[in-house]
Amino acid sequence: MLAVSACTAVRPSFSNTNNSDLIQVFEPIPPQLSQKPASGQAASSISFSFSAFGDAGWANSHVSRPVYRAGFKRAYNSFDSKLQLIGDINYINWETSVGNICSAFWAPPSRSTYAFITPPQELSDALSIGFNLVGLANNHSFDCLRSPEGNGPLQTAAHITNLLKHSSSSQNPPLFSGVFSAAPSTPSAGDFKVDGGSIPVFFLSAYVGGDSQHCRNILCDSGLARYKKQMAAAKGFRVLALHSWDAASHAKLKTILSAWLREGLVDAAIGSGPHVAESVSIVKTPHGNRVLATSLGNFIHPSLSDQVNNIALLSRWRFYPSSETIELDSLKSAKVSCCSEICTSGAIKTLF
Repeated sequence: MLAVSACTAVRPSFSNTNNSDLIQVFEPIPPQLSQKPASGQAASSISFSFSAFGDAGWANSHVSRPVYRAGFKRAYNSFDSKLQLIGDINYINWETSVGNICSAFWAPPSRSTYAFITPPQELSDALSIGFNLVGLANNHSFDCLRSPEGNGPLQTAAHITNLLKHSSSSQNPPLFSGVFSAAPSTPSAGDFKVDGGSIPVFFLSAYVGGDSQHCRNILCDSGLARYKKQMAAAKGFRVLALHSWDAASHAKLKTILSAWLREGLVDAAIGSGPHVAESVSIVKTPHGNRVLATSLGNFIHPSLSDQVNNIALLSRWRFYPSSETIELDSLKSAKVSCCSEICTSGAIKTLF
């Protein structure tokens, strides 16, 4: 991750890909596996929208006692004051630890080292905006080595537990995934109320990288296999979000996301890490058309490099309660340009 002090130029990332055009991936679907609902079922379906955004958070590097100033809320309100890009289900990659204090970061400050901790109130503000799928597994999850609140993933997990206790009853309880005090036995799951009914949602966030210590309290790609059977059997909307940290791990990320889609384990496969948008694909699977977005680029974060090549993913789906199946209705991308935490939305492109 690269920090900037002014919006002057786009900094390089480890990925040279910035094409957000649609690439259609056509895979033959055996007729006996296709779960496309019969034409007469449309009246009994429940329509819902899913939006996804890139790397976000609210922290400056190596601030051991961050002060809450409602920064993320103010920045988002400036970006999308009418919440036009917020859907029923909204994913964000929160690329910082969450806590009030850090006694020791993973490395001292330098031109090439960054360490973040976000006050929990900033994440609470993101929830109040409508972000209700929050990915927490990334290379900054363990920025804090020691704290009275626990190390990075443990202090984050503790604050997440507290946020869930105080989540608004008027909203769908958010789903978090990626950090834990004890590895969960199941994916994060919940029923999301939308107009016309409710949608069962299943969510996993994992980091592609990390050693055994790093992954002790962070879900890494090495731990994903335990959830395959559960995601395959899940009846509802399934999301897998992965975060990489260099070119090699991002190549692995793409392989994992594509494999999970083709095996019929997820409906939306989202990647992050390169800090620049990559192409969005429609992948034909045994369950119908599904979405692959290997990187959405950057979003609101005061310590990220200036980046004009970002997108927000905007999609609409149908859930058929009688058959417990999902169908993709439409897919769009909204261009997002960011100068540090100041992001602006641009043209919306119809992809499907």
